Amino acid sequence: MLPDGIDPFVMLFSESAGRVLVAVPRTAENRFRSLCEVRGLPAMRIGVVDPESDAVEFRGLFTVSLAELRGTSEAVLPALFG
Repeated sequence: MLPDGIDPFVMLFSESAGRVLVAVPRTAENRFRSLCEVRGLPAMRIGVVDPESDAVEFRGLFTVSLAELRGTSEAVLPALFG
């Protein structure tokens, strides 16, 4: 969940700052947060992986199927370079 005052579009797509998406098992979530804190790195839980789903849901903003994400990602370089 995004904190109040954060524009979801900017958070998801802005290139103004580096971001990394990390999947962490629930059993390691607290340890991961602690590691980030110690290093002064911000960490935010933005969702949960559902092994029964074939889509990524962005908290009521939109839903994208994994097949669509994969297809779009794999099409970028061929579209640019043939």
